Amino acid sequence: MAEVVESKEDENKKSGLQTIYVGTKPLIRYVMAAIALYLNERPNKLKIAARGRAISRAVDVAEVLRTLYLKGILDVEDVKIHTDRIEDKKSPGKTDRVSSMEILLRKKEEVLQRKQS
Repeated sequence: MAEVVESKEDENKKSGLQTIYVGTKPLIRYVMAAIALYLNERPNKLKIAARGRAISRAVDVAEVLRTLYLKGILDVEDVKIHTDRIEDKKSPGKTDRVSSMEILLRKKEEVLQRKQS
């Protein structure tokens, strides 16, 4: 099953932001992990993160959640792109650049208002 991991970044630990790291597993594994996380913990925000070739799968996960499984509940709040520098294990001292993306999904305002009522 897809691994759901709490973010290791300091700011995310403080806020309790839950993160799903997308890799090479099938799309539906990440979608089901996100749904399980949403149903069990009811977070207001959920981050989907990926690097390299998995970026397109992360976008697919966000869109499937937003348009099919959690339609009317989640919306995209923010998308961040950046480049990570990773040290090459085969060549010490050499670094490779890998593109990465984070998609932040949040509950829609109507859902939050209904919850508070």
